[in-house]
Amino acid sequence: MLLVSLSVFLLFPSMLLPDRAPPRIVSKRSAADGDLFVGETLLAPWPVTVAPGVHQLGAMSLSTVYVIETSAGLVLVDAGLTEDHGLLIRQLGDLGLDPNQVRAILLTHAHGDHSLGAMPIKRKTGARIHAGRGDALVLRDGGPLEAVFSTHEMSGYEIHATDVDVELTGDEMLVFGDTRIEVLATPGHTPGSVSYVLNRGGSRIFFAGDTVMTSLKLGTYSAYLAPRYRGDAWAYLATLRRLSVLPIPDILLPGHPRDVKVPQDARIPPAQWSSMLEHGIQELEVLIKKYETDGADFLDGEPKELLPGLHYLGDIDGSAVYGLSTGSQLLLFDAPGGPGFPAWLDSRLQSLGLGSRSVTAVLLTTCGREATSGLTALVEKTQCQVVTSASGGAALRSMGLADARLLSIGALESSGWVDIKTMPIADFRPAAMAYVVKWSGKTVLISGRVPSQGSDSGRETLAPAAGRRADIDAYRESLCRLRDVKPDLWLPAKPLNGRNANVDSRAWFEQLSGIIAKLRNSL
Repeated sequence: MLLVSLSVFLLFPSMLLPDRAPPRIVSKRSAADGDLFVGETLLAPWPVTVAPGVHQLGAMSLSTVYVIETSAGLVLVDAGLTEDHGLLIRQLGDLGLDPNQVRAILLTHAHGDHSLGAMPIKRKTGARIHAGRGDALVLRDGGPLEAVFSTHEMSGYEIHATDVDVELTGDEMLVFGDTRIEVLATPGHTPGSVSYVLNRGGSRIFFAGDTVMTSLKLGTYSAYLAPRYRGDAWAYLATLRRLSVLPIPDILLPGHPRDVKVPQDARIPPAQWSSMLEHGIQELEVLIKKYETDGADFLDGEPKELLPGLHYLGDIDGSAVYGLSTGSQLLLFDAPGGPGFPAWLDSRLQSLGLGSRSVTAVLLTTCGREATSGLTALVEKTQCQVVTSASGGAALRSMGLADARLLSIGALESSGWVDIKTMPIADFRPAAMAYVVKWSGKTVLISGRVPSQGSDSGRETLAPAAGRRADIDAYRESLCRLRDVKPDLWLPAKPLNGRNANVDSRAWFEQLSGIIAKLRNSL
């Protein structure tokens, strides 16, 4: 094995080196030396020169930073995280550039991986910070958290206020000595997103921020998020339509080139640019049509009516609660929140104009504590019935719930209250259950904590089931049944990032198919 490893290293040394290659040092040259520029234009994870007097600091932690040499000093486009300040300074040194010559910082938007490093540089050099007017308040306030870090978990990173010396609205021409930089308002990813255009060395250079995250991907993910994350599908669509009629850039410098495993060439073919914008326009047109047709019912903690009589009551103790008003009946899904749940419920029903309604029954998605901690207090107050499986009944009796309060699944389905079907789920949580409701011409799925959401979907179930193939097989079969439901609305007990209740059937199928494939590959 040692001989094989040595042979591989001698023949293909890059295969055994770490992801971060040694810095590719490019000797310092001024913008006037454009005719000497012969370097490659790959956006690499180390400091590189991508155009005459234009450099990428590619070793930043998350996003990237670009440097423009001008006769009046250095101009940075974005500044990375606060914690990356030393790394930014070292990369400037690698390129033979003097950090003390930074005169301006042009922020593309307020997200912290692009903006939080600006203040340390300003304190060191006196550089003036420029940013879009729509993001200026968030920058100056240093929050709220969702506006600075979007949906990303960034615990442990410093968050602080950032001065904005120059507010930009778009169409300005910034002049730094011999260099002119055009400002384009490109809202959508955030309200104040701006891009910058530099003409140098015969090339139109486009600094895109997260309007374009890589040479293959737009930053449209924010258009799908709850309003507190500040994405806007309508504004983004207008931005892409505007970009589609402007001159095509020769060099594209996106906000996250490292998101692509293979370094991308900054010189973007015109057909690739046009195709990326066209696909983005089509994507947003579909999303906007769905918003206008089905609504944008974000499960963001604010009580709201999702369909006539179907209500999202908000979150308590990290769990969402839903209610279904059917004539004289009020059906509730889960009862979390501990002893304070009845009072919380009363306040939410009052806010929705349902204060006079009394709970008829609680339909449990599991008999675990996360769904039942408020159940005893609610039953004592309202004398409501409780729906669970036969195995769940034993767990509820151990909590002191009387048999008279239990309602079987069969009795629920034949009650005539609502067109409802139950689906047992082979989950590690006790008596896990999903409910499929036909309501207002829609299919509504209330599924508790199954499936789990996000990049780690399935891991929560795999952990307690490790080594038990039968358990994993049974859970996978449950997901296959849920996948075939093809709901119009999906109401999970723990909505990820305030997700939209309205579901695209194809996306639902693809999402669950991905989780099912993970489970299959784990066996």
